[in-house]
This record gives sequence, C-alpha cells and structure tokens, in this order.
Amino acid sequence: MAILTCNEYSRLKSSRMIQFKSPFRTSSRSTVYWIVAVSFLVVIMYYCVFKHKDNTKELEMLDAYGFLENVKNFLLKTKQRDKQYLANEKSYLEEKAKNLKILCYTMTIMANIKTKAVAVNNTWGTRCTKLVFITPEPSSSLHTLQVDVQEGRSHLTDKTVKTLKVLYRTYKNDFDWFYKCDDDVFIVMENLRHLLAKHESRVPVYIGHQFRVRTKQGYLSGGAGYAINRRALEMINAEGFDVPGRCDVSGKDEDLDIGRCFAKIGVKIYSTVDTQGRQSFHPFGFQRAFYGHEGGEVYYVSRPYETGPGCCSEFTVSYHYVTPEEMYLIEFLLYHTQIYGRHSTAKDKEIFTDKEAVIADKAPNEVLLTPRYIWHYLYRYSVFE
Repeated sequence: MAILTCNEYSRLKSSRMIQFKSPFRTSSRSTVYWIVAVSFLVVIMYYCVFKHKDNTKELEMLDAYGFLENVKNFLLKTKQRDKQYLANEKSYLEEKAKNLKILCYTMTIMANIKTKAVAVNNTWGTRCTKLVFITPEPSSSLHTLQVDVQEGRSHLTDKTVKTLKVLYRTYKNDFDWFYKCDDDVFIVMENLRHLLAKHESRVPVYIGHQFRVRTKQGYLSGGAGYAINRRALEMINAEGFDVPGRCDVSGKDEDLDIGRCFAKIGVKIYSTVDTQGRQSFHPFGFQRAFYGHEGGEVYYVSRPYETGPGCCSEFTVSYHYVTPEEMYLIEFLLYHTQIYGRHSTAKDKEIFTDKEAVIADKAPNEVLLTPRYIWHYLYRYSVFE
C-alpha cells in the first residue's frame, strides 16, 4: 500500500481541482441537462416531420367536410326559403327608414373577390337596396362596377373620385343614400336605416365616424364607412370635382381628401354618437373600441373613447377590420339566434323536448376533432370559394 506524503497529497488535490474547473469537462448534472435538451429537440423534430402527414390528412378531411360552405349554404337557404325575409327584418322600422333606398358601394381588389367580397355579399350586403363592388375588372360571381384606376393604396383618392362620378351619372335619381365602405366592414343595416331616417333629403348630409385632424370640421373614416345623401352626391360632383383645382382628385388619403372637398363646398358632418355618448361607427374594430386604444390612432378621434360597455352604442352601425370568418359569425349571432322571451316566444313551433338523450351510432363520415386541430383549422382557413 503506497503512502503519500503531505506534499504529494497537496499536489494531487490541486491538480484535481484544476481538472474539475476545466471548460472541457462537465459535471453529471450538466450532462443530464444536455440529455434533456437534446431529447426535447428530438421530440419536436419527430412531431414536425413525422406527424405533419397526419395533421395534413385530418385537415384535408375538414376541408372536404366543407364547414364554411355549409355556413354559407345555411344563410342563403334561409333567405330563399322565406321570400319575405328582408321585409320581415325591416318590419319594426319606422316607415321612412324602411323605405329608404340605399346603394352600398364597397371598395375591393381582385385578390379579395373570393374572400372578403364574397363574405360581404353573403351577409350584410343583402340588406342594401343595391350592392356593388368597385373593381378595375368585372367578376362573374358578384355585381361589380368597373373603375379604370390602378390598384393600390397610393390611388385610393383616384378610385373614390371616379366612383362618385360614375354613381352620379348612373344612379343619382335612383337612390336616397350612397354608403361607401371597405370590404372588411360589417354593417348593421337596420341601425343605419334608423340613423339616416333622422335627416332630410333636401339638406346635404355627410355622416360616419368623425376624425379631427387637418381640417376644420374634421373628416369621416373611410374604413368604418360613411354615407352621403343624393344632395351631397350632387354637390361634390357639380361644385367639387367639376371645378378645376377645388378638390384633390388623386392621392392616397381618400377619406381625408373627400372630407376636405365636402368642407370646401359647405357640406356638413352630422353626429353619429347616440344620446348616451356612445359611438355607432368603429373604425379600429370592436376589440380596440371595447378594450381601449394604445396606438397613435387616438390622435385622430374627435372625442375621447370610452372603453368597456360604454364604447359602443347598442344600435351600432359598423365595425371595421372584420375578417370573412367573423362576418359569418356575426351574421349568425345577430340574425339567426334569439333570446327566448325577449325576441321570440316560439309559440308556433316546438323548440325543446323532454326526451331522453341517446348517443347515436357513429356516422361513416364522422370526424372527431381534438382542440389542437380545431384551433389550427380556424387559424389556417382564410379562402372562401
């Protein structure tokens, strides 16, 4: 048995300490950490590579099921089944509001024809007296009005000015109101009719959500949509566009340029805030209206926003930044669901029964969705054929 001297023991201990601190050596705990990290990466790679086919297959089954197509068919069949559908929706409106002739002209681009434009056409657009989509090219599936202008945000003023000229030449004697909006807006047409009915046709009216910058009387948000009556349409053409140099007829700030033009010719903006101080046009979407504004858009508004329930009139007219999916959802919730005792007593048909609930046999084409695939599908789906 070898016996170490004190000096030898000290040298051995020192060398081991140095060896332990070497960056090229790791402790058993560090090794465990590395193993766990590498294993986690391997699991992720396995899921992404080998499970992708399974996910794709199930999502393809969902596409084949045609969920959104079923929603569209439901809404359309409801209207076709009841020929008095639109008349029934307006039955509670006062006579003037019910009889107003409103032309809705929706600004869109060819890339949005099969998505946003179709959603507008299948939902709130059916309640306009006439709905046209402003595009540079015709469409076989929608009623379009062709305006010869280059697409893009840099030409929004050009597009609007040319549209107003065409509307004046073609429809000035056929409609009481002309409502301009984008293809990502949902309009509650009954509330719009009620609001417009407060105004006289002989007085030029310019009405929507008021912004305050760069003009004395402000201007109206193009995104949330604005309405002008026949008299205002006549004035902006005859006294605005037809007078050289009076109004801007090209540019990218369409709503601001139109607002300046109306101010120059003396067409006033009328309030769309209800008697309790709540907004009825929402240019930044419901989420920001309800939960509050943090961005620079606060600078544009003509009065401070209320948040929470005080943000929005119960007779709200429009919400901006609405996706096609949300349009179908809002349409269903507003027009195809009711509160028993408030909206309907359901006396004419049986709604619920007291029958025992029995689980039926699985259908051959039944697909069981897990929460992961449901959310993935809703996030992924954006094209409406």
